[in-house]
Amino acid sequence: MKKPILSALVILCAVLAFGEKPIVQDIQAMPSANSRINVFWTLPDSPDETITSLRLYRSTRQITTYSQISDLSPIATLAPDLTGYTDSVTDQSDYFYAVIAVTDRPYDLILLAFNSTVSGARAASETKRKSSAKAKAEKTYPDGAMRETPLPYINLENQPDKAIRISETAVSATNSLSRQGRRKNPAMTPYVFEEDLISPDGGDDYLLFEILKNYFVQRNYEETIRQIQKLTGTNINQATRNRAFFYLGESEYFLGDYESAVRTFVKVEQEYPVLVKKWLDSALDRL
Repeated sequence: MKKPILSALVILCAVLAFGEKPIVQDIQAMPSANSRINVFWTLPDSPDETITSLRLYRSTRQITTYSQISDLSPIATLAPDLTGYTDSVTDQSDYFYAVIAVTDRPYDLILLAFNSTVSGARAASETKRKSSAKAKAEKTYPDGAMRETPLPYINLENQPDKAIRISETAVSATNSLSRQGRRKNPAMTPYVFEEDLISPDGGDDYLLFEILKNYFVQRNYEETIRQIQKLTGTNINQATRNRAFFYLGESEYFLGDYESAVRTFVKVEQEYPVLVKKWLDSALDRL
């Protein structure tokens, strides 16, 4: 129990120490189709030095110090406002990534789990993809049976967003969606968690309750989005943050911004898998 607590304290201290420094945070690497690996990260909000470019490095070993990559050429030099990149690889090795911000010089600091990935990412197996395609081609249907109609296609590979902790299952399923449409399910109705139905005494839950009372239940979804984004930008507890992101996804859904809603809901799919699935299905239907 002590080790996770110690790790959390180390990460918290790093956040406080480097919050204003030009250092990339929350880097994630996830496998995709066609021998690709999607890499996402978060940029600092107000760095004390202007970032002029970003350098992306790749290694078959975990990158823990800048000296490991100081003599290497980056696999890509990117614009300073980008928050994602799709890497193409040629084998099934586990790859680790690091992103370095460049100001008047490379900011030569590596923080594991911040601007360096903790776990290796491996591109999807070509054999597995071919086997799956063959199985799908050989599928037959009894006379009169309806064939499945794929969901609309969302290209997350070419539209990188700020780092989000999405399960590999969700990314794989979303990237494999077809461009063909299907019959829409009935629209969802606003959902409020039981713990948010009664005003709490105070704390983070009270701040969220006030947003829901003043904006969300009044169907003022634009202001709900603005207020929740402000709230999640503060140091609130994780349970409140998870519910806040869910309400953010609902608000984007009711404004018709279904693609943003999908991106938001997948952030909390592991927390509320059954509930999120219903909203994802409905949002994807309407894209």
